[in-house]
Amino acid sequence: MSIPRPRQPDQVDQHVGQQVRLRRKACAMSMKKLAQALGITYQQVQKYETGANRIPASRLAMIAELLGGSPGDFYAESAGQGFGESAQSSFSSLSSQEQRLLSAFDAIPTSVAKNALLDIADQMAAPHLREKAR
Repeated sequence: MSIPRPRQPDQVDQHVGQQVRLRRKACAMSMKKLAQALGITYQQVQKYETGANRIPASRLAMIAELLGGSPGDFYAESAGQGFGESAQSSFSSLSSQEQRLLSAFDAIPTSVAKNALLDIADQMAAPHLREKAR
């Protein structure tokens, strides 16, 4: 029976961790302050930033909100590795208005504000969606 090896940092984990570190530093936030806001130790934040530990999706969402972004931001600029928003070809066919709307939505810093905007959009679109359903 072989002894399982400790998991080695994955390329994606390392990239996401590096992006978290860059965003945290751009926000002038210390590792300790981010850790306190997340309810974890600064050592855990350090492990996330080096890619030694994977960041759970729910925690990545919390980190993104604290640092004023979205979870997808941490995957950006990595299309050559086959992941990230720029690797998704379906977005390249969007009109300039659709791209503008998505960029503005992505810039909204809190999920509460994003949900409020979604509610407004749903209300505005509802009559038109009902007409299409007929």
